[in-house]
Amino acid sequence: MPRLIRFSDAPHQARVLDILLEPLVYLSNLAVASSLYPAYRTTRIRWEPDAADLIRLFKDRSRPIICFAWHAYELNSFCAFRDFPLDHLPLAIGHDGPLSRALQQSASWYGFPVWVYRRRSPIQPKAQIINLLKAERPVIGVFPDSGGPDGHVRPGFLEVARAAEALLVPMTWHARPVLTVRSSPRRYCLPVPFSRVTACYGQPIDGLHATADDCRSALEVLERRAGAAASEAEQSGPSR
Repeated sequence: MPRLIRFSDAPHQARVLDILLEPLVYLSNLAVASSLYPAYRTTRIRWEPDAADLIRLFKDRSRPIICFAWHAYELNSFCAFRDFPLDHLPLAIGHDGPLSRALQQSASWYGFPVWVYRRRSPIQPKAQIINLLKAERPVIGVFPDSGGPDGHVRPGFLEVARAAEALLVPMTWHARPVLTVRSSPRRYCLPVPFSRVTACYGQPIDGLHATADDCRSALEVLERRAGAAASEAEQSGPSR
């Protein structure tokens, strides 16, 4: 069931161009959603460790939680969270520009709640996100290398985590087979029908003291774990 897309209540200046691009933004979302749907319906998903522990962490939280992963795996996450209770899906964070909004409606159609910050506002985007985290203590999903380059933790990610006293949960979603689209220096992964998605998450990192190296290292460990688990699953044959 589609979820509502919420916008930050920060004052902002709208652009006529954004209004004119509305039909194109909708078509982009429709193209993404329809391309992903066959894989979403047929993909086999395996969480390492079991997803029940992650759901329990979300449910019992006393601080905001930021789930983070590399941007290349964003569409894999749509499949990975397919069987999660709707009330425990991470809140997807995006901005009000056309490139971000080209995926937001798709995320909503696949059940994710979406919250959008304002770029042309006297209140900085990171301040808008910090205010959200402090007010609601939600579980959100963020890609710390969004905007490029791939594999680099942007400073604003750590500033938000520190100011909101959030817990950081590293994640990766490894699909095989997968279609990889490259637009140098970026890459984007699209799971194909009947693929396997190995979803891995690590121990929470205290956002008050986290560094870029901490976050990068945690994701590298998960990449290796997911790759090994996927190879093991292929050797053992089809799952039942």
